[in-house]
Amino acid sequence: MKAIAMNPITPNIEPKPSAQRRGKIAGGFLKSLSEKGARLCRRPAAARCGQSFGLENRNLLRLVEDDTAALRVFQTGSKAILASLLFAVAMEGPVLAQTTNAADDGTVLKQIIIFGRHSIRSATSGTNSLNGCSANPSPGFTWVPVGYLTPHGRRAARLMGTYFHEYLLHEGLLTGDTNTDLAHSYFRANVIERSYITAAEFGAKLIPGANIPVHTYNPTNPYIADPVIDPLMAGVATVDPARALAEIQGVFGSGTNLSSAYSSELSLISKVLYPPGTHPLYPGTTPTNNAPLGSFDPTTQPILLTTNAPQYSTNSTNYYFTGEVIGMGGLSSTISTADPFVMQYAVGFPTNEVAWGRLTLDELSQQTRLVTLQFDICMRQPYLARVQSSSAASHILRSMLQITGGVPLDGAFGTNQPQVLVIISSDAYLAGLAGLLHMHWLLPGYQPDFCPPGGALVFELRQVTATGRYLVRVFYTAQTFDQLRNLTTLSLGVPPATQQLLVPGGSSTTNLDVDFTTFTNLMNAAIGMEYVQSFANEVQPGVLDPYIAYNPTNITASVSSNTLTIAWPADHVGWILQAQTNGLSAGQWFDLPGSDVVNAVVTTIDLANPSVFYRLREQ
Repeated sequence: MKAIAMNPITPNIEPKPSAQRRGKIAGGFLKSLSEKGARLCRRPAAARCGQSFGLENRNLLRLVEDDTAALRVFQTGSKAILASLLFAVAMEGPVLAQTTNAADDGTVLKQIIIFGRHSIRSATSGTNSLNGCSANPSPGFTWVPVGYLTPHGRRAARLMGTYFHEYLLHEGLLTGDTNTDLAHSYFRANVIERSYITAAEFGAKLIPGANIPVHTYNPTNPYIADPVIDPLMAGVATVDPARALAEIQGVFGSGTNLSSAYSSELSLISKVLYPPGTHPLYPGTTPTNNAPLGSFDPTTQPILLTTNAPQYSTNSTNYYFTGEVIGMGGLSSTISTADPFVMQYAVGFPTNEVAWGRLTLDELSQQTRLVTLQFDICMRQPYLARVQSSSAASHILRSMLQITGGVPLDGAFGTNQPQVLVIISSDAYLAGLAGLLHMHWLLPGYQPDFCPPGGALVFELRQVTATGRYLVRVFYTAQTFDQLRNLTTLSLGVPPATQQLLVPGGSSTTNLDVDFTTFTNLMNAAIGMEYVQSFANEVQPGVLDPYIAYNPTNITASVSSNTLTIAWPADHVGWILQAQTNGLSAGQWFDLPGSDVVNAVVTTIDLANPSVFYRLREQ
């Protein structure tokens, strides 16, 4: 069996998908998937279902009950006879809800802005690069390209979407009518695959039945950026690297003391990468014992804070990537090498493959202190926070002012005065926005200010019923480590981890809510308008075809010699092809590995099976 993709895209660039390119992934990893699929098809029917494919917790929305509702392939001799086409079977996932107050608190939710991180992705470095910094080969994310959202991450994003769906229905901000709710919502993502697919998956469960229009900029080269989310890379804002470094050195010194301050975390990662007896010797000596030739331990590199050179130039203008103004020496290389560990746990790797089985869950959390240190340096300090996050903050404030003033404003998210806004990017941007307002959090199982996959800063605009006064509540919310790993069904009684945040200068000693006038003044004081694109020059991002459609669809089949090709529309990439040979009874269907990232699967006809049935299911 072979999963195939039409019009493959380059895995390292992460462009916005077109109708031809959306979600289609080609490369060597598909070969391994097809080999796994071939082995799967030889397994007994009973072993094809259940926990291996996560089917035990899925509720069937509409069962196939007769032979006319599925694609059945009759095999006679060397020929296959196709009988009728499948209408896709949608299988509804768990529905989640946010924590709510037991009693009416006298306010009405008027708008919510969810400024979130993408969900679970693969490692951002290739396997060969990672293998150069460890004694053992990296387990790797062989089924998705570098930095792409994983199928597990798609499902986790949907769980967060259903969580907010139930919460906003409870609060009255959503009506339950698809068209009405979509008309009052706005979705946006920065220009990387994992962000806009997270937004699409999240939105599909936030507003069930809708094809979510995720606004993003269509990249014509690798350096296209969202001017609101990433103003440095987009060229909207400019930075003074010397000023940034002077401020940072006023907090962290030259950086040389950070190795001792964070020696526990560096030692922890070093022992994971190189167990006793495998550690390379330095400098330039032959590695000891089992350390691969040419490998090095990034934790031994000095941490020195310097200014970086601009990352790219065009038309004689130099540009920085957000978060890359300051060089951090060994801190950056250590974080890149340890990056896969959290994702390995969250995506469900066997525990002996999560950091090679050398970290407890507490230690896995502890080593992320280096990530929050990195963002403290490159995103949260006052000058860099102002340069890199003013544009996003300005758009959040003006989006709220559209509601309080009742009129549309330039420089806001969306043109329809949306009440539900979902803005998805990466953890660096969340850290920068939080730094601009001096906000901090600590969720169960995580380190202070850590941004887990799928986590979000949530801004709620509320109106006091008795007085009409507006106020703002700010939360940080995220699935816990185990909620991510286990794809836990959340509810009002079993919510994700959520903390209401102190907004310094706005929250009182007895109430974390912030009067909207005070919030406006705080935001205006924090925002540097010189780093925000002129509203008159702002070009709204466009929307291509929906990234993933959720309506039932047909599948098609074609036969050439002894090869069968099953295909479905490109806007249904993300759905999973299932098969079985035992008729149409429930419980006998098994997933075809790799089918969730393509829109066609090729298989060799097995004459030992008199008939085979195929159908699509929604993840």
